[in-house]
Amino acid sequence: MDFLPFAEAFRHCPRCGAAPMARQRHHLSCGTCGHQHYVNPAAAVGALVVDPSGSLLLIRRAKDPGKGLLGMPGGFIDAGETAEDALRRETREEVGLELGRLDFLLSHPNSYAFAGVRYDVLDLFFVCRVDSFAGAHPRDEVQELVIRPGRSVAPGEIAFPSMRRALAAWNNPPASS
Repeated sequence: MDFLPFAEAFRHCPRCGAAPMARQRHHLSCGTCGHQHYVNPAAAVGALVVDPSGSLLLIRRAKDPGKGLLGMPGGFIDAGETAEDALRRETREEVGLELGRLDFLLSHPNSYAFAGVRYDVLDLFFVCRVDSFAGAHPRDEVQELVIRPGRSVAPGEIAFPSMRRALAAWNNPPASS
């Protein structure tokens, strides 16, 4: 299936319904009513959940995109929600764990193909330490839980480039000065 970029998939003005919307660099413009619709990335979060031994909790994705590949608990941030609250909610929904302290790791652009449309996303990754993985179990959209040392996870096993980048950054922290 071919996925259209967001700006190409939605051609009618959301204000007046006219078509076509003229594509500019960062927005779509309606020639009929003058409405400008900015095409900004959606925001999403991902958790590198780590226990005291340094093992990482990953999920095997039960749905596309990335069905069958490994990912990190997380998902899209809802309107009015902080990144931290979204990460706690998504982790609870996907693996049943409550997160305490969250340490920001990095952000990275991503592309998310869904229902024939390719959305631009900005992923925000956090390192989350837990005392244990006891009580964790696969829930929403999770086929199974995978607990392994982070260094044993091959990049090709991970569903999204942004997650591969986060895992690499966690596995190879910058040297302290």
